[in-house]
Amino acid sequence: MDKGLYQGCSSWLVQGLEALGRDIGARVGRLNTAAPLQGTALHSVRAGQAHVPVDDLHMALLKGEYANALHICRAFRSAQRHDRSAVYGRLLLPVIAQLGRDWSDDRAGFEQIAFAYSLMHRLIETLGTADTPKARIGGALYLGHVVVVVAPGDTHEFGARVLVKHLELRGWDVTFVDGFSTGRVTPLLQAGPVDALAISVSTDSAFMGLADLIGEWRCVEPAQHTEVIVGGAAIMAPYDHYRFLQADKVGLHIDEMSEHLLSQMTHGRYGRWSLS
Repeated sequence: MDKGLYQGCSSWLVQGLEALGRDIGARVGRLNTAAPLQGTALHSVRAGQAHVPVDDLHMALLKGEYANALHICRAFRSAQRHDRSAVYGRLLLPVIAQLGRDWSDDRAGFEQIAFAYSLMHRLIETLGTADTPKARIGGALYLGHVVVVVAPGDTHEFGARVLVKHLELRGWDVTFVDGFSTGRVTPLLQAGPVDALAISVSTDSAFMGLADLIGEWRCVEPAQHTEVIVGGAAIMAPYDHYRFLQADKVGLHIDEMSEHLLSQMTHGRYGRWSLS
């Protein structure tokens, strides 16, 4: 393979695996809310004792055995029925990490890893159909409305889509906007109410003009009280470096988002009630 082409393929594959990992992680918190609250501690202990078939799933994907991989995921999810997020956080995420190491350590070729990567996408889509919450009449049972938007021009949206699933399963009404449709954000804010605007930034180039755009969105009526949260693979500690973005919160991980939003809501940040 031509060196330039190889480097391009390598970059695409690494970025794809990273985005896939973020996407999976976003589902974890969303699913936890749907789990029964009663007996949570006991269920957590039992879940911790259960065998997690990371190696089995890893090998099935490398061998291209999609049916076997799906069976492994479904069997594990069935065994973890009290923790619907376990299949994502405890099984799929570690496998994504292993595939990344396979590629970086030359344990598998490009074609093999790329095929495993595509199979992982299929797994998530198939598993996700069972995780979609039932429609809530009139949105009355939603905790609030969050707009998840990919930074303009950023094509790595898998992590943002995982965040959408994560928050939906946690009880939030979520609208997704990709990096080529950010013109939709202003009308969404105008239609309101939008409790939080979560912006995903996966590449350094996506920071260009983002601060100005956030400033414009903050001026939209009635969005002045909308919380602006920026996260993604391009955000690195220390987070003080991102003050120029004028965001309310920077650097939250996917599994921290729902807890942060719920905490803000219960303390009256979104103007509905306060439980403090």
